[in-house]
Amino acid sequence: MGETSWAFLLVGSFAAVGAAMAVGTLAALVRYHRTGVFPGAEDQEAVSERRIVAMWFRVGIGVVLTIIGIVAIDRAGIW
Repeated sequence: MGETSWAFLLVGSFAAVGAAMAVGTLAALVRYHRTGVFPGAEDQEAVSERRIVAMWFRVGIGVVLTIIGIVAIDRAGIW
């Protein structure tokens, strides 16, 4: 494998993890909003506002990681 391949794997993985984190967490938040059931919670367990805020923060971090990864791939010319 050439150096370009390793760079693409590293930076591409960075972007993919960020996207997965953002999309997965956002899906859990949407499900909670639509059904009132939080994924992984016990029956009718109350979800604290602090946990909801932390999840929105996680979505934001995932989006930022994805953008950083895509920009790094584009700047390296390995797109």
